[in-house]
Amino acid sequence: MMAEITKLDSPIDVMYLLHKALRAEAARLEQMSERLTMGESLQPLQEAFQHWGKALGYHAAVEDQYMTAPLADLPPVRGNEVSHQGLEVRLEDLQEYLMTEAGPTCPRPKTRRHLYGKLVALRIAQDDHLEEEAFVLPMIRQRIPEAQQLEMARRLLVDGDGPPHSWIMEWVAGALTATECELLADVAARFKEIPTESLSR
Repeated sequence: MMAEITKLDSPIDVMYLLHKALRAEAARLEQMSERLTMGESLQPLQEAFQHWGKALGYHAAVEDQYMTAPLADLPPVRGNEVSHQGLEVRLEDLQEYLMTEAGPTCPRPKTRRHLYGKLVALRIAQDDHLEEEAFVLPMIRQRIPEAQQLEMARRLLVDGDGPPHSWIMEWVAGALTATECELLADVAARFKEIPTESLSR
């Protein structure tokens, strides 16, 4: 069980809440895959994978565009972007496997083992990447003003510049404790401080 997060020192620390949600979703999919029985429908696992893949892909894309771009001259940040490319390859590989090899119901044991192995490999790659991100966060806190961190946090948690699309915050909140949900809500409440012109860039 992951330790409860009890405080956020800077707006960019919402990344720790995102990391917790991503890790929880990966663990859930691993458990689902491990418990599959012959002939069981794969639809629940495929749907869960779609949610995880969508969240992980969005997270990586927004991070590259809005979070790490201002620090692109730092080697750890460049490594973070390369890590995103590796995650994307693993996501696509697993998606392809689910669509073409696995079929609509739980396959024979060999295919099920391969599916489980691909999920575990993606989860490990994600964990490695999240550790790299955690290493970059202190650099962001030191070099990026709080107002800009708040804008980054909004980009990470709200999809789009038009009417707010809160699917990410809802998805993250589903993996958090009541205390952590309050921390998330406190940061989200500050998004109104961000100038409109900052969000239109």
